[in-house]
Amino acid sequence: MQINPPQSDATSSTTNTQPTAANTRIRLVALGNGVWLDDICRAGCEPIKNVPGGSVTFATLGARLFAADEPSRIAMTFNAGHDFPEHIIDVFRSWDIDLTIHKLHDKPSSRGLVFYEEANNNRKGFQRLTEPLPVTIKDLQGTPSLKTQGFEFFGTAQYIEEQVADLVKLRWNKIIRHIKTEPFIVWEPHPKSCTPDTLKAHQEAAKLVDVFSPNHEELHSFFGEPLESVDTDLIEEQARSFVKAGIGPMGEGCIVVRAAGHGCLIMARHVKSHWLPPYYPADSDKVVDATGAGNAFLGAFAVGFCSTGSNVEAAVYGTVAASFALEQVGLPVRAGEGDEETWNDCRVMDRVHEYRQRLQLD
Repeated sequence: MQINPPQSDATSSTTNTQPTAANTRIRLVALGNGVWLDDICRAGCEPIKNVPGGSVTFATLGARLFAADEPSRIAMTFNAGHDFPEHIIDVFRSWDIDLTIHKLHDKPSSRGLVFYEEANNNRKGFQRLTEPLPVTIKDLQGTPSLKTQGFEFFGTAQYIEEQVADLVKLRWNKIIRHIKTEPFIVWEPHPKSCTPDTLKAHQEAAKLVDVFSPNHEELHSFFGEPLESVDTDLIEEQARSFVKAGIGPMGEGCIVVRAAGHGCLIMARHVKSHWLPPYYPADSDKVVDATGAGNAFLGAFAVGFCSTGSNVEAAVYGTVAASFALEQVGLPVRAGEGDEETWNDCRVMDRVHEYRQRLQLD
């Protein structure tokens, strides 16, 4: 571990754990709204405080689940406020990833309240208590993370345009001559930005990425108010509008619509559309807290596609990753190393094999 201690008048310091070897390429970096500390609020219960959350946390988890053999090829960079709990940093360190933490001594950590419906325990809303502390592509200059194989982004259409423009500029100037392929980019739109007024902007920005992935409610929000029930035909119709507009620079990308207990839809040009079921049915007692499951899905999808070249196989990875994310409040528990590594007492690839058998893919 390398630690750069702050000077007496410094407002930040940086810690880097498990730095990746110079000749080893990072498989995934997640960027967006950073790492959050959530207080989980349910009616009649005491709040659960300091639960690690945020898109970066869970997308990194999703990728890390499939990196038992080379965990340091998954990178995580985030800004932590002066009050960020050390025991949560220890959890991230225990994953053996390439971890870089910028400690901001003059700012509080990103914090929020997560509310749940009393009747069905579904997530009802999120209230931001402090400001986000995002990391951008420009912040990755001079690090192995800039030349990662895949990126998972969370943000608005404008954010994606800015980040991809910076990525192209920096990789072209610095290292693109050494890389045969461009990075694989997955984009999860910010829920509040999904409105009819921004539909065109999102369709244009989707041309810059390989995968555009709203959930079903966000997809419906582009075309009006979200529906109370899931209509798979309508989801396919609305998803097709993005595919027709073009996803990816050559129009060969795909849309992945995450539909919670109804599974996910994978749709692309010239390829048969697929619906995959969730690993757990919505009423399973294994489903404890779905917070972060969609982010975990996308982190795993990115590494799954880079490993297999198949959108369907990538969605299998994503579905299994989501199943680990929703088995508890917060993060699953890791134990063991390499082939003996488990999460929540289960080997990840055993769960993949079981799910593929269920789908008759094996």
